Amino acid sequence: MEQKQKTNFKELDDWSEWHTSKKSMISFSFGSFGIELVGNAFGALYFWFYENELGLFPWLILIANIVFAVWNAVNDPIIGYVIEKPRKFWGKWGKRFPWIATTLIPMYLCYFLLFAPPVGAGPFVWFLWMMTWLVLADTFYSMFHISWVAMFAEKYRTDEERRKGNAYKLVLAIISIIIGAVLPPEIYEYGNVQSFALMAAIVFFFGSIAGIAVIYGAREDPARKAQAVAQGEQERTPFIQLLKTGLKNKAFLAYVLLYFGNKTWDYFVVGGVDYYNAFILGEPADSKTILLAAVILGIFVAVPIFTKLAKKYGFYKTAVIGGLTEAILTLPLLFIQDLIVAIPFAFIIGIGNGAMWAMLSPVLSEALDSLSVQLGKRATNVYAGVYIFFGRLSIILFTIFMLGIHELTGYVPVNELEAFLGDGNAYGKTLQTDLAKFGILLTFVIIPTIITALSTIGYAKIYDIKGDKKIWLENQLKEQDIGH
Repeated sequence: MEQKQKTNFKELDDWSEWHTSKKSMISFSFGSFGIELVGNAFGALYFWFYENELGLFPWLILIANIVFAVWNAVNDPIIGYVIEKPRKFWGKWGKRFPWIATTLIPMYLCYFLLFAPPVGAGPFVWFLWMMTWLVLADTFYSMFHISWVAMFAEKYRTDEERRKGNAYKLVLAIISIIIGAVLPPEIYEYGNVQSFALMAAIVFFFGSIAGIAVIYGAREDPARKAQAVAQGEQERTPFIQLLKTGLKNKAFLAYVLLYFGNKTWDYFVVGGVDYYNAFILGEPADSKTILLAAVILGIFVAVPIFTKLAKKYGFYKTAVIGGLTEAILTLPLLFIQDLIVAIPFAFIIGIGNGAMWAMLSPVLSEALDSLSVQLGKRATNVYAGVYIFFGRLSIILFTIFMLGIHELTGYVPVNELEAFLGDGNAYGKTLQTDLAKFGILLTFVIIPTIITALSTIGYAKIYDIKGDKKIWLENQLKEQDIGH
């Protein structure tokens, strides 16, 4: 019976060439465009918006962000498990496709509303508004991201396919960075609340394009649908057992560490760039565009370099080099307080960030393959939810450190600085105390550097898919017919 099922899957598998065609790969890679656009356009900008533009009380921001972060952390593994639950539509539409096709646009709508609160409503309404749209946006984000990431490991089966698929993914992601990082600062202005809503509306438009474009490449072939239905008829593994299996798997646990370090870097550096730009460099919002453009150029340079390194040295070694590169190259900004000097160092930071961009997806695919062999089936959505759960813990760290350090160092929000929009090249450079500016550098440079470096070292010590085990894993995937 088992052999018959495998034969049937192979007979149905008539779309193998379609999965790796240029059209399919580009379409599927628009998922990366959608994910990275929201991260780079909005990221932790809402934190700046509610603290500085609306002047919401810090303790209300803390409560809203903790609720968001807790939900953010808990909902990922739960949603992953819910998506894995057998559904009647699997045979017709597939296991992943319906979630990928229907959740990206609603997520962008929620983020638009997050930056369009009712004017003059008052602190308590803004608090509820912030918390509600953050929670809903993250729910749609999780539904999309978990399913899209899970499909990557199934759509591309060999190292060569994953390198090629990852290359398209990175190109679309970098384009989204250009739009998400460069365009918004040209639209919003420090001290102009309405400008943030306009910015969010334009980003919503681009995000909707991604939501439509990803549909073609995310369709599932008959073999995958049939295998999903067959696996759904098997006894379902309890969530706790799946969780224990994942946390005991060295490759997956190592990836969790690597991902956690990278997401911590993202939240602290991307979330802190407005504070650095306004109060350390003393520049208006549109100067942030120049910094981010330099970062993007660095990513462009880094991605092909580290992709070639991965082909020569493998994903494991290249990921270690990438993680340490990202951490170390961030440090110079600790000593720079001039925009002209900061630009080339922003380019250098882009090289470090690009290194991690090139490695995260291939390393995750290997870890998910390891889990699939261990379980004898794919439970990718659950594990996508689990690793995202740990990545979301960085939001809690970001919230606690940002608000706590601001409180301890005497940081003054923009809406309380009447001179902030005054003339002169100092702009906001002289409007915070030296202690407050040190606090900004602490959260922008020191904390993300330390956490990223430690996480990468932990990954290097634990990860075990290399050498003979990598060859064994590839053979097991073929023998157990888990390639679909």
